[in-house]
Amino acid sequence: MKKIISTILSAVLGATVLVGCNQIREDGPKSEKPMVSKEIKVFVPDGLPSIAIAKLAKENLQIKEGYNIIYTIEKTPETLSTVVMKEEADIAIVPSNMAAIAHNKTSNYQIAGTIGNGSFYLVSTKDIKQFEDLEGMDVWNTGKGLTPDITAQSILKNKGIDTKSINFNYVNSTSELIPLMATGKADTGFVPEPALTTLIAKNPDIKIVKSLNDAWKETNNSKEGYPQATIIVKSNFAKENEEFINKFLGQISSSIDWSNTNGNKAGEYAKEIGASVESEVIEKALERANLKFTPIKNVIEDYNNYYQNLFDFDAKSVGGKLPDEGIYFIQE
Repeated sequence: MKKIISTILSAVLGATVLVGCNQIREDGPKSEKPMVSKEIKVFVPDGLPSIAIAKLAKENLQIKEGYNIIYTIEKTPETLSTVVMKEEADIAIVPSNMAAIAHNKTSNYQIAGTIGNGSFYLVSTKDIKQFEDLEGMDVWNTGKGLTPDITAQSILKNKGIDTKSINFNYVNSTSELIPLMATGKADTGFVPEPALTTLIAKNPDIKIVKSLNDAWKETNNSKEGYPQATIIVKSNFAKENEEFINKFLGQISSSIDWSNTNGNKAGEYAKEIGASVESEVIEKALERANLKFTPIKNVIEDYNNYYQNLFDFDAKSVGGKLPDEGIYFIQE
C-alpha cells in the first residue's frame, strides 16, 4: 500500500514539476519578431528632379521607422509613364501633364505638390529681344505636341502672336537639340536647364531672350508660373500612410533647399545615384532652374489654369478631360 501511495505521490510531484517548468517557459522573456519594413517605391525622371532627391537618396535618410525607400531614376518619359500607369510607383515626380493623365486613367494618383516651375528659356544667337521677333523665323523645340511645345505655343498665343508665321522644327529630346545649337546648325530655340548651362558653355554666342516661366506669369496672372514637375502619390497608399507622406514631403523640401545652396555637392550626389547630369554645371544651372517645393494647397489655382491651357490646346495632353478636384492631395 505504501508503495502504491509513494508511486502516486511521485507521479503527482512529477506532473507538478512539469507544469511548473511549462509555466516558467510561458512567463519567461519572449523573443521579439524583427520588424518588417514597408518597401516604398519612388520613381524620378532624369534631370532636375534627380537633383531634388539627391540628398535623400545618396544619404539614404530615414523618413520614418519601418519604411524602406527604393529610389529609381527613369531615363525616358516613356519608361516613367509605363511605371506610373501600371501603378508600380508609390510616389513619383512626373511632368505635370502626366500627373493629370495618371489621375484620369488610373483614379489612383493625386498631386501632393510641385518641385519646380518652368525651367525653359527662349535662347538665340540672333539679335532678338521679344517673342514677337520670332515671326518668320526657324525656331527649335523638343517633342512636337508635348508639354514643352504646348507651353511655348500657349504663351505665344496668349501674347497674340500668330504661331503659323513661325517655322517650328522639332527633335525628340534636349540631348538632340544641344549639339544642333552648339554647332550653329540651329540658332533659336526653347532650352531647359541644366542643358542650357551646358549649351552656353559650348557656344558663348547663345543669349537668353526670355524665361518661359516669367512669360507665363505675365500672360496668366500667376504668382509662381507654370508647374513643370509634380510630386504624385498613390491614393490608397497615401490614405494608409499619411504621416509618412507628410514627413517625406518635408524632407523633399529640405533636400531641394540644400541642393540650391550646395549645387556642386548636389551634382555629385545626383551623378552617384545614377542621374545623367554634368555635376560641374549644376551649381550654375540651379540659378535659373526654379527648383522649389510648394505644397499643392498653395498652388491649386496655378494647376487649374495650367491644365485648362493644355486642354484648350490638345485635350489628349491631360488625358482627354480636365482632372477633377480629387486630383489634389491636401495635407492637414
